[in-house]
Amino acid sequence: MREFSGNPFIFLDNVAYEFSDGIKINIDHAEIKHGDRILISGPSGCGKSTILGMLSLSLKPTKGRNFYFEQNDILKLWNNYRRDQLAHLRSAYSGFVPQTAGLIPFITVKENITLPLSIIGKKNKVWFDQLITFLEIGPILSKKPCQVSVGQRQRVAVARALINRPMIVLADEPTASVHPTLADEILHLLVETVTEAGSVLIMTSHDVKRALQYGLKEMACYIDNETKITRLRIHA
Repeated sequence: MREFSGNPFIFLDNVAYEFSDGIKINIDHAEIKHGDRILISGPSGCGKSTILGMLSLSLKPTKGRNFYFEQNDILKLWNNYRRDQLAHLRSAYSGFVPQTAGLIPFITVKENITLPLSIIGKKNKVWFDQLITFLEIGPILSKKPCQVSVGQRQRVAVARALINRPMIVLADEPTASVHPTLADEILHLLVETVTEAGSVLIMTSHDVKRALQYGLKEMACYIDNETKITRLRIHA
């Protein structure tokens, strides 16, 4: 069982991203604690993926007052061009589940899953075996991604995101490209596996009703009618 400090895992205060055409996305204030399950909701084009990009440390905010990730000053790292440290934080602390699995086509399912461990030089066979059993993908480990179903590929993407037991898992519309029945299965497995790993979950989705059934707390993107700035509003 992981032991956590009382500090928020992620803390943001007046963090913004502005596109070249003047469209601006602003996070006025947000605290994400260890164990949180967060749903970022909103219509297409409102900035959900941009917010996820900033939270995943892959997209540099245009400006900000405070942005801390596991007590690391992210704005300072970006401003000092410490991309090596940012890359280390991404690989050591986070896992990512893309919308369409994003598996490497010319290597096996097993090699796709263990790739993050190879990058950070870790081995964890016990957790690997638990993860494979939990997600029921043992029989397809030697297959290539093109040889398995869409649902199986999403399960593999979940396994890859969680293989290094990350402190945070970010999922960008993980059920957008699948049938509603399969969407329920993937969401159930994602939430259950994240819980088993002891990770934070931040997920974007159009399907708010379905996602909230799994106990996620909603942060909704909305456009401020006065300023035309997209903001993130936290629902209690």
